[in-house]
Amino acid sequence: MNVDIEKAKQELLDTDRAFAAYSVEHGAAKAFRAFLAKDAMQLPAGADPILGNEAIYKSMSEGGGDYVLAWEPQSGDVAQSGEMGWTWGKYTMTFKDSDGVEQKRYGKYLNIWQRQMSGQWLAVVDLGNSSPAPEK
Repeated sequence: MNVDIEKAKQELLDTDRAFAAYSVEHGAAKAFRAFLAKDAMQLPAGADPILGNEAIYKSMSEGGGDYVLAWEPQSGDVAQSGEMGWTWGKYTMTFKDSDGVEQKRYGKYLNIWQRQMSGQWLAVVDLGNSSPAPEK
């Protein structure tokens, strides 16, 4: 199979951007449910892995959904076969603290993606960790 890697990479980055936009519009839990494979794994910082789309959705839903998770992919690549790829980027989580003051947390993420038989990209691994606030 002859794969146009540059085209596949652009499709993957576009998918990650659509994932991020869905998160801002509909909430992170719903976005992860829509863009992660059924058997996906989430590797949260400082916690045990969460296995499966439904378990990830449940964990994110129960974790207090009063936040906005936004991100922008910085780069990515696709395997020569066109079946697997990865993206990484920077995220911002915005929420209000107990006093109602808006707070922001920053970090970076890595997603590993698998192209489905339909041609759709779904994330199979999601991991992230915190970063200092960007310099102004």
